Formats: sequence, structure tokens, C-alpha cells
Amino acid sequence: MKKLFTILTTVLFCGALMVSCNKENKEDNTKLPTKADLVGTWEGSYSGTATLEEKQNVNYTIVWTLTMNPENAATFGSLSYKLNITGYEELVRTVGITGYGVRQNTDHGYVNIAAGGPQAGILDPSIDFSIDLKAKTLTGTFQAQTSQIIDLGGETTLHKK
Repeated sequence: MKKLFTILTTVLFCGALMVSCNKENKEDNTKLPTKADLVGTWEGSYSGTATLEEKQNVNYTIVWTLTMNPENAATFGSLSYKLNITGYEELVRTVGITGYGVRQNTDHGYVNIAAGGPQAGILDPSIDFSIDLKAKTLTGTFQAQTSQIIDLGGETTLHKK
């Protein structure tokens, strides 16, 4: 009986040690983004130089603001930009978006521009971007076109506000 009690005590003690060991709390850094992760306002800027009206190396900055509304909102959201070109009047344009989402099983997303996009000077009917949830950034090629058919902008990182 004493031997049985000793064995039982040993088994219970070893079992308690196994149960009480803590597993490492590792965060899952491989979480793929969802459409819900895109909801909100994202802002970023692009600076460059261009040739305008035969003036070379004219400095400009485009500040992009992308707003993606939740599923139950009346609209999908909007894309706007504020273009500042040295020596020219500031240009502000906004266009609605007709949809956005995350490409299946990836960390890439897209935003579809409303039919008014070309009138607002936005070149592409859809803009693809990569998503970094940890840094809360979207990176894609955002471009606008001036009335002089000059493409401005390029790869831009937008940060969630």
C-alpha cells in the first residue's frame, strides 16, 4: 500500500509539473488582413519633380487620403488628393470609390475608383496595394494626371490615421 501511495504521489507530482509549465505566448505574425482591417482613413504623400510648361525640375507634393467605410455604410468611401506644385495654384480633387477588398489568401488589397476618376485626374480605375498590418500601412502606386497630360505620383505609403 505504501508503494502504491508513493507511485501515485510521484505520478501526480509529475503530472502537475507538466500542467503548470507555461507555453510561450507567441503572437501570430502571419495573420492575413481582412476587409475589416482596411476600414478607416489612410494618408500619405509623394514628392517629386516634373517638367511643366517647359519648366524643368518643378517640385511637387501630392497628399493622398483614402477613406474606406464599413460594410453597412451608405458609400464605400473616397480617394482624394491635394497637389501642390511650386509656382502653381493648389489642386484638390476627390472621387468616390466603388469597392475595396483584400485579395484572397494574400496581404494585398485593391480599391476601385468611381467612373469620375479620370475627370479627377486619377489614372487607374483600380489601385492595388500591399498591406502591412503591424505597421498599419498600405503601399501602392498612386498617380494623378494634370491637364497637361503629365503623370505625377508613384509608389506611396499610406498610414492609418
